[in-house]
Amino acid sequence: MRGRLLLLLGLSLLVSCVPVNQVQQVQGLSGPVSITFDRWGVPHIRALASDMDVFFAQGYVHARDRLFQMELGRRAAQGRLSEILGSGAVEQDRFFRTWGFYRAAQASLPNHTEFTRRALEAYAAGVNQFIREGNLPFAFALLGFTPEPWTPADTVAWGKLQSYDLGQVWQDEIDNTFILNRVGLEGFNDLRGDYPQGWPTVIQPEDWRSSHKQDVHIQAALLSPSTQALMQQVVRFSEELSYAPRNLEQGSNNWVLSGLRTTTGKPMLANDPHLRLQNPALWYIADLQGPSYHAIGATIPGVPGVFLGRNDRVAWGATNVRPDVMDLFVLDLEGQSYHTPGGLAPLRIRQEVIRVRGGDAITLTVRESEHGPVISDLGRAFLRPGLTAGAAIASENQAVAVRWTGLDPQDTTLDAYLGMNRAQNAEEFRQALRRYVAPMQNFVYADVDGNIGYFAPGWIPIRDWDGRFPASASKGQQWKGYLAFERLPQVANPRERFVSSANNRVLPHGGPDISSYTTEVFRAQRIRELILATPKASLEDMARWQGDTYSIIAREMLPGLLALQPQSEAARRLQNAVGGWDLRAELDSVGATAFAFYYREISRMLEDELELRYPPVPYTFVKTLREDGRWCKNASAGIQNCAQFMAQALEKAGAELERRLGPDPSGWQWGRLHQASLTSTLASTPLIGGMFNRTLPTPGSMHTVNVANYNQDTFLHTSGASLRTLFDLADLDKSRVIYPMGQSADLFSPHFDDLLWLWRDRQYIPLSTRPADWGRTWTLELRP
Repeated sequence: MRGRLLLLLGLSLLVSCVPVNQVQQVQGLSGPVSITFDRWGVPHIRALASDMDVFFAQGYVHARDRLFQMELGRRAAQGRLSEILGSGAVEQDRFFRTWGFYRAAQASLPNHTEFTRRALEAYAAGVNQFIREGNLPFAFALLGFTPEPWTPADTVAWGKLQSYDLGQVWQDEIDNTFILNRVGLEGFNDLRGDYPQGWPTVIQPEDWRSSHKQDVHIQAALLSPSTQALMQQVVRFSEELSYAPRNLEQGSNNWVLSGLRTTTGKPMLANDPHLRLQNPALWYIADLQGPSYHAIGATIPGVPGVFLGRNDRVAWGATNVRPDVMDLFVLDLEGQSYHTPGGLAPLRIRQEVIRVRGGDAITLTVRESEHGPVISDLGRAFLRPGLTAGAAIASENQAVAVRWTGLDPQDTTLDAYLGMNRAQNAEEFRQALRRYVAPMQNFVYADVDGNIGYFAPGWIPIRDWDGRFPASASKGQQWKGYLAFERLPQVANPRERFVSSANNRVLPHGGPDISSYTTEVFRAQRIRELILATPKASLEDMARWQGDTYSIIAREMLPGLLALQPQSEAARRLQNAVGGWDLRAELDSVGATAFAFYYREISRMLEDELELRYPPVPYTFVKTLREDGRWCKNASAGIQNCAQFMAQALEKAGAELERRLGPDPSGWQWGRLHQASLTSTLASTPLIGGMFNRTLPTPGSMHTVNVANYNQDTFLHTSGASLRTLFDLADLDKSRVIYPMGQSADLFSPHFDDLLWLWRDRQYIPLSTRPADWGRTWTLELRP
């Protein structure tokens, strides 16, 4: 085995040497295509005969640099990882087969426009051309299989899995039921209630006059205790999936400034989506030009077109809205039917066969209702210690189905993206978004004519119950359609001459909002402060803002911390460290480290009430400490108020900090503790897996504009800016981009990780269509 590995590595190294200009004969093009790779491995694709040739070439270069990543992605969406990875992937396959991503992708294909269907076919042809050539990444040889031909359904299914990652809110209904049962209605409203007054919203009151208020009331949870236990099993497993991060793992910042606020007199736009750090990266930069299709920016291997970027006239960026577009429906069962107001309705049954490498095939029975697949059945499949078989049997008279907009056959979101790519003005951009379904995003827009805007497209269900809790099928609760596109949040040329979003509330106070981010306020506030403090911003200012590590949550909490009277020398040293801190989480910062240990203890505030099952609620912590609120109290620990709670937190934090890093503050630098770990999908490969991984110290923290979310036990940086883009509408070729790792997933490519340290140090590479900006290049010409 070792000799085989070394041979494969040698061959990989041989083909990864610095390339020279090449000509390749291919099948499926209508004319020649040139692909010029710049010094960073970014392909600049030029096709003269047909726009479809652009997508063919995009599929080809995606496969060339990321085919194994694409293979894992489509197999995850198909629920077929067990075929290549064995029994360890069976539970994940059960999960995604039950949801039915691939079935939904196949059903939606006919509803896409002709342009999109042709683009999907051309893209697949390009991928398959590379597969036929046989020069596959060595991961395929290691696992002993050859990839099947790529299909349009593979692309759409992979897109749905990405959409699920960003839009999953079904778990919130289980969390909310648990919270309501534990702390009552008043406590629930305090934790999950209205967005705090006085903190920024995306749209300002002067730009919004409409409302889509629905009169709904919180009702008692419908789940039986045994069903609640089953569903908590499903939630826990969903959180373990590498393709299903949630909560703090998805943030994002974007903003757009009118020319009246820039040094050039033309708009500028910035975007940095926050996702789990991964290796290889999610993104792949590409420059695509055909006879009429021109777009450049961040693409996703496996999907044609540009997701975040610009064309010759418009630029755009997006952050996550995270609206409530997933609902759980409680089914009261009678045999294989469930009760509705009109009588019993039968469950539909389908069988799925999961083939397992090195093991026997598994037959999965999936039950479906008119509301969607029954996912509570997964709880029985995932029985863990603490949930007995008896509890599972006891819930046979109740089941839970899920409905999601992304599983609808009318999901034509890819139409919207390809339409945005081709839009020449604000109205064309807006019309393209009519085809958008999920995941709902905050799009900021700018064009060369000087217009800026904001759009939040997507399907928002109309319901007559509180969507934060499960619905009842027996009571006839169901979606009543979707909010009309014209009533979705959008604004053109706002009065403030800028728009910014950071997963904060979208609509002004005074009515309901569409986002489920109820306490994300600190990044949004800091961005507004930076913009308002700079009358005329340059692109350098925008870059500085993206890299900003100033902590507003620390600014809010430090007065209380500094007013405490430490009882131990360790606590005193921690307090002294934050006393002279500039509130910036830079690599050499001692104060950032000290505050992180203090915040770690403060974030345990809900441990006695909720057993830490509920995700952190940072603004609630600040509000509770400021108002001496109920969540500080812990009778079993003898804590009666917030002063006592903070004092205990300081003592515990000081002791833990010095246990880990010692008593000398000169050794407390943030970069020593806070490090990003980018683990490869091949990390478990014998002998060589560790060669693919990368670890480096990083600046930023959980609530800074330069987000660096971390595990509060290990302090490993787990998610953050997966991409940074800057666009200058005065000269679009001055635009910039960066992301962690590199264009290629080949360990021996010069572009495996050449962007990583640039990303860490908040530097950029050009996002330019000008050859003069590309540095040393080489060209691959594809000829039919």
